[in-house]
Amino acid sequence: MATYHVTILRSEAKKSLPYVLYDPAFEGLDVEVESVTAERPEDALLAVNGADVVMSAGVPVDATLIAAMDCAQSIAIFGHGFESVDVNAATRAGIMVTNAAYICNQEVANHCAAMILALNRKLVQADRAMREGTWDRPSLRPIGQLDGEVAGLIGFGAIGRSLARRLNAFGLSVHAYDPYTDEWAWREYGVTRSSSLEKLLALSDYVSIQVPFNDQTHHMIGESQFRVMKKSAYFVNCCRGGVVDEAALIKILKQNLIAGAGLDVFEQEPTPPDNPLLKMDNVIATPHAGGESTASGPDSNKVASEQAAAVLRGQWPSRLVNPEVRLTLRKPR
Repeated sequence: MATYHVTILRSEAKKSLPYVLYDPAFEGLDVEVESVTAERPEDALLAVNGADVVMSAGVPVDATLIAAMDCAQSIAIFGHGFESVDVNAATRAGIMVTNAAYICNQEVANHCAAMILALNRKLVQADRAMREGTWDRPSLRPIGQLDGEVAGLIGFGAIGRSLARRLNAFGLSVHAYDPYTDEWAWREYGVTRSSSLEKLLALSDYVSIQVPFNDQTHHMIGESQFRVMKKSAYFVNCCRGGVVDEAALIKILKQNLIAGAGLDVFEQEPTPPDNPLLKMDNVIATPHAGGESTASGPDSNKVASEQAAAVLRGQWPSRLVNPEVRLTLRKPR
């Protein structure tokens, strides 16, 4: 039986987090595991040499690192986002890239819904005022009824669909823009399909974006998009900071062209304490915590391990990010 070598790369920031193999996924396989905290780029370069699978926990996997993977059949990511991997370089090298999609779509949907409800009820502003000794209910007005108001979802994948179910329960009319979603999904989830992003933005009282971050979605929401929104509307982002032009959002909020924002992600993370968004009373900010739960960590290990094990067994992984690699696939050693 062949012995396979799996390397888990951790960034310094994530060395204490429990990124481990889910052993049952590798049942029947002889696997050696090396866990490396890559404090320097050269640490990662040495670690991937000879690895059949590289599993990344927060380490940028660029073209240089991929070139050092002399045996790797796949790069497995422990989370949803795969923007830290040069997917094109991996495809050219014949290496499959997998992620752990669907592990925390319910949690992120909960976080988005909580943001919308808190912005609607102005809970954070009320709490701050109360702690400073101010009892001023009229200052919180206007507060929309929610029932009959419009929630606009940009992206209607697993997170968008989970969010739609939650918002429907509060009486919101849910609309979404996603040119890649099959027709059945709109009917099943009772969501109105918007023909364009601009129409969705103009109609919505609450806008939530949940799309992957890539070259096509980088800064897909900028000043021109914010200017289409109602002045009374709120914007929520719990996916990736880079899908929004943060400087434009700051400008729009300073000019009171939208009512406020709920942000779990930022273009730079951790975001600096002097970020103007953190000084605004109408902004709710959380530290990229939308996917957190008692289940999401173990699920991350389980799904990432299942993807890696499938590759070692000669199977196609179920969460393959770069299906075009079929044309360049590296032969196992």
